[in-house]
Amino acid sequence: MDIISIQPVSILITIANIIILYLILRHFLLKPVNAVLEKRKALLEEEKQRAEQANEEANDYKKQYEAKVAELKANEKETMAESARKAAKEYDRILLDATTRADEIIADANKKAEMDAKNRQAEKDRELADIVAEAAKKIAAASSNAQVDRSLYDEFLNKAGEDDLE
Repeated sequence: MDIISIQPVSILITIANIIILYLILRHFLLKPVNAVLEKRKALLEEEKQRAEQANEEANDYKKQYEAKVAELKANEKETMAESARKAAKEYDRILLDATTRADEIIADANKKAEMDAKNRQAEKDRELADIVAEAAKKIAAASSNAQVDRSLYDEFLNKAGEDDLE
């Protein structure tokens, strides 16, 4: 039965070899691998922190952008209202100016029409005075009879009627 024999020395040597092999592998293989894994873990953690920070900055920028947009919309409404007020004021000013100018033109036209009417009336009065003077001259020059007076009176009325028609 000597074929399979268990010798305590060989078990101890095998255990010692396994422990030495574990220590060697641990020192030359596991420590560098663990160091690389730790570095990668630190890099990933750092990248995660940078991403979170960038996300926070993006959210801050987004909030600033939304605030600016809201402010611009408020300013736009205010500007539009101010422009509408200015336009209404300018419209009122232009309308008042146009009304004033129209009133002045109408007043000037009325004055001119009144002056023209007075001038025409004065011209008619002069013509009438000339006709009366002419009729008086004819009456004085001619003898005073009823037939002549009647013809002069009819002529006077005809001339006066013609002037009124003009």
